[in-house]
Amino acid sequence: MPQTESIWALPVRKLTKLGILNNHPHNKHRNGSLQQSYVSFISIINVFIVLLHLFEPCSAVIYKFPVKQRRQPVSQSRNGSGVGESLMHVFRREASSSDDLTSMRNNLVGLSGNGYYIDVDIGTPPQRMQVLIDTGSANFAVASEHDPNLSHYFHEENSSSFSSSGVEIYVPYTEGEWRGFLGTDIVTLPSALNLSATVNIACITESKSFFISDAQWQGILGLAYTELSRPDSSYLPFWDTLLMENLDVSNVFSIQLCGSSFVHTRDKPLMEGTLIIGGVLPSLSKSPLFYTPIYKQWYYEVVLTDVHVDGLSLGLDCKEYNFDKTIVDSGTTNIRLPQKVFDATVQIIDSYVQGQHIGPYFYTGSDVACYADMVVPFSVFPVVSFFLLESENTSFRLDITAQHYLRPVENIQGGGVLPNQSCVKFGFSPSASGTVLGAVLMEAFYVVFDRNTSKIGFGQTTCPLPDPAHQILERTISGPFSSNKNLNECAYKKPDSGEARYLVISYVMAGLLVVVLLPMLLLFAMWTCKLVRRRRRRGDSSESQAVLSGS
Repeated sequence: MPQTESIWALPVRKLTKLGILNNHPHNKHRNGSLQQSYVSFISIINVFIVLLHLFEPCSAVIYKFPVKQRRQPVSQSRNGSGVGESLMHVFRREASSSDDLTSMRNNLVGLSGNGYYIDVDIGTPPQRMQVLIDTGSANFAVASEHDPNLSHYFHEENSSSFSSSGVEIYVPYTEGEWRGFLGTDIVTLPSALNLSATVNIACITESKSFFISDAQWQGILGLAYTELSRPDSSYLPFWDTLLMENLDVSNVFSIQLCGSSFVHTRDKPLMEGTLIIGGVLPSLSKSPLFYTPIYKQWYYEVVLTDVHVDGLSLGLDCKEYNFDKTIVDSGTTNIRLPQKVFDATVQIIDSYVQGQHIGPYFYTGSDVACYADMVVPFSVFPVVSFFLLESENTSFRLDITAQHYLRPVENIQGGGVLPNQSCVKFGFSPSASGTVLGAVLMEAFYVVFDRNTSKIGFGQTTCPLPDPAHQILERTISGPFSSNKNLNECAYKKPDSGEARYLVISYVMAGLLVVVLLPMLLLFAMWTCKLVRRRRRRGDSSESQAVLSGS
């Protein structure tokens, strides 16, 4: 820094011209002392400048933050060959019409609490499998070994189009895990205009607490972004490959999940739903669609701005609702809330249901509540509302009634629902990894995942209510609502590992500078004080001598 160096390098003669030093005989000792003080001070500053130069590489790194770049479309396979060489075929058909989208209706089925699945055909000749629709992961994986929970599995050795990469894969979850190996094969969606692509497949050879008994699905179809792909993001997810091989398909999909009915004659609470590939079907929503921005493209992360119970805000800092993220996940059954938010929600709900013999284990999910007439819980359990960011100063509200967050379940003895009673589980649960807007919330809405514009849309579902005889709200989505604060600040901003590392370095460097500089400054201050006292004594002595000599 040239200016700084020139200021501190002022020669003594310039100080003399400025009057700071003078050549009066009586000031001879004072001039010498000040010159010594000045030289000493300059020496200390020079040492400090040297220290700064020594730390300059570290300080330069601290302010060098990486800039996230937009991913470019993949044009080559991992072995370097062109995509056209590795793909068996690329479909180029006319863009999907409304009739095409309508033909995809009711292509999902499932059981309450066990998720929604879709039929897929894998390999040559095709093997029909059922896979769970999961917007909270990015891998396409199917069982390829016998499992006692499964009725059948994928025989990759019987597919002439299957190609193994020899890469092993391990995917752990909060509860459960699976292992296997990676390969590629042709996958067709028979309920979606027979769309087909050669995709990465994880063949599951062993698992723990992953497959569910009687769930009727043998694999999982992850629809999240590439960043979640395992073992790394170089393995394109199913959705990305489908778009690459079907150039007319728009980068949009939408989901309508119709939950179980409390009024049914089946032995088990069956569910159905719709997965629309490549567009939006307006007839699946009773209301206009409200869109919230996708905050980060890994999970489908969004931003909550508030949570209300019976119209009253929980009153928490809005960052608490998004700690450490908020995602929309069709593969998770419940609405999962951070512990602090969950506790506040349960406390208010419990105050409304006093006298209903609801024990604490009901809220933990360990117990069920059974009713002969569901009008009782529907009349006492309050509406829970979630406010989602729409723009910097606006939000919209999703209302969840007891018809959706009290989940119908089978009798706990396993004999089916009792003839005169309906049993329910609490549809909220605590989370240690952020808010998850799971199937319980999605069943109340038609949800559009618009990856083209990086937004998620919500509309009031056209699915019949779980108990049509006891409608609670005519309208379950409303807005926009204005705010005088910047709602973007509700997002939880987690520093990445690189920024955290640079922050630690900066703290260490600052500590070292304090340790080195502070003693030097203290010594300089002590030395200056002594010098001033000595100068004053000498000045007093000179004046006394002058008085005596004058007399």
